Amino acid sequence: MQLSLPFKTKKMKQLLSISAIILATTNLQAQEITSSKDSAGHRIKIGLNSSPKVLVRKPYFGNSLDAAIFSTALIDNGGKQSLGTLRFSAFFHFGFTYNYNFSNNVGIYTGLDLKNIGFIEKYSFNDMTAKQRVYALGVPVGLRLGNMKSRDYFFAGGGLDVAVHYKYKFWSNTQSKVKTNDWFSNNTELLLPYVFAGVAVSGTTFKIQYYPTNFLSNTALYNPRNTKVNLLLFSVGRDMDFGNRNKVKKTK
Repeated sequence: MQLSLPFKTKKMKQLLSISAIILATTNLQAQEITSSKDSAGHRIKIGLNSSPKVLVRKPYFGNSLDAAIFSTALIDNGGKQSLGTLRFSAFFHFGFTYNYNFSNNVGIYTGLDLKNIGFIEKYSFNDMTAKQRVYALGVPVGLRLGNMKSRDYFFAGGGLDVAVHYKYKFWSNTQSKVKTNDWFSNNTELLLPYVFAGVAVSGTTFKIQYYPTNFLSNTALYNPRNTKVNLLLFSVGRDMDFGNRNKVKKTK
């Protein structure tokens, strides 16, 4: 079993760009911007407080961003176990969450997200490489335990992805690259359930996500050996709650 890291300069630039976005978002949430007096002689303070009020027993919307996803797979080729080559994706991931806090220490959430997930498999003969990925539309359901005010918490749960768009790439040292893609493909299972767990540090999230069912379908054109593939993801993202924004305040 061999794990290789096929990072190219372009992908490293993507990773640096995502890191910069996360840091910029963190700094923005810690800022408090104060303007001069308005026409009525009142001082107006507009901005994001470094200690936002926690909404308790009141639902609110948020944004869930898996900025960078590192994915691999546990592969079973007729009893021969292997680990897929590490794959990095930063485009296109986006989502919204619907949140509810029972207290400052306990909260639940669900939502809707879109993410780019898949795996890379390398073969020793003829130096062959196969890449398979889908854009998946998913619904997570999770529990948060920790400090909601400082956004330092543990979270865990499960969800269900729908494989919307499939793409396949294959090449070797004796064959040029072959590409194919289609919507709601028969090459993967349509429904992909998953479980996840992670931690948030000041709103920056670190998450592990596992798919217990086969990513490939039994009728897959590119799965003649009935290979079983269980996706395993690690992601770095950002949890941004729209409901924690301060209102405009006026003081004499």
